[in-house]
Amino acid sequence: MEETKNHPRPLSTTSKSWVSSSFIILVVVGIIGVTAAMVVQMLSQQNNQHHVSVHDSSDIVQHPSEDIQILLVGKTGVGKSATGNIILGQKVFKSEISSSSVTGECEKNHAIINGRKVSVIDSPGLFDTSLTTEEVVNRIKLCIPLSAPGPHVFLVVIQLGRFTDEEAEAVRIIQAVFGEESSNYIMVLFTHGDQLEGKNIHTFVRDNPKLLNFIKTCSGRYHVFNNKERNPEQVIQLLDQIDKMVTGNGGQHYTSEMLERAERAIEEEKQRILKENEEQRQREIEALRAQLEVHFTASILYHVFPTTHVNCEL
Repeated sequence: MEETKNHPRPLSTTSKSWVSSSFIILVVVGIIGVTAAMVVQMLSQQNNQHHVSVHDSSDIVQHPSEDIQILLVGKTGVGKSATGNIILGQKVFKSEISSSSVTGECEKNHAIINGRKVSVIDSPGLFDTSLTTEEVVNRIKLCIPLSAPGPHVFLVVIQLGRFTDEEAEAVRIIQAVFGEESSNYIMVLFTHGDQLEGKNIHTFVRDNPKLLNFIKTCSGRYHVFNNKERNPEQVIQLLDQIDKMVTGNGGQHYTSEMLERAERAIEEEKQRILKENEEQRQREIEALRAQLEVHFTASILYHVFPTTHVNCEL
């Protein structure tokens, strides 16, 4: 028998489910020359007996999540809403210069980027002049169910060149509220990258020790946006970085269960502190009671046995 040199063509999607049931039949066809009618009949009988689903090996390759959930966080006035508009390529979030947060509640919008759905959730700004930190935190918590099944990244927006202690405190608040697990999902996004004026962002970070230490608390992940350029490539690069982070997290996203664990840990810590404070208060009360008893006893003794002067004649 003459050996053919042609390579077999890849199986089509529609033929995958027939592979295991028809492979032997096709071999038999090549060997003994079974007619086409017989092949059709044999395949039909096999298919009626059972349906076998076979996945192509290419389907086993793990790809990043098709849908990406991005939660924007940061202090008031850094341009979170404008950043959301850049990512989605359209003006969907209200963005303006203001001393108070333009976003009073969590707001979600999405767009299709390179064939995948990208959702952006804009959160109220931390250190808002019109709200307490606790009020803002409680509103940010509501962004978790809004981003169901959960955000793939907490994108901390910072304006380049304006890094202050409040930015560092913002991340500490996020980590405290959302738990230690949230550190695996935090990434810094610098805005106004045009201010670099040609300087490399990595050099800029490395030359600022305080900023570098801050980046380390965010697992060393950061990206930069040039607000003067509406170049979609910078968005693609950001999504690539998020994909790498998602892959590093085993394809997982931050979940409501993680938030519940964080809240339980916070509550347990509160109870521990309250217990310690109560125990300390009881110790102080006992010490004060003991001190009062000493003074009271001394006072009673003074009145019962007043001091007398005895004259002794020699």
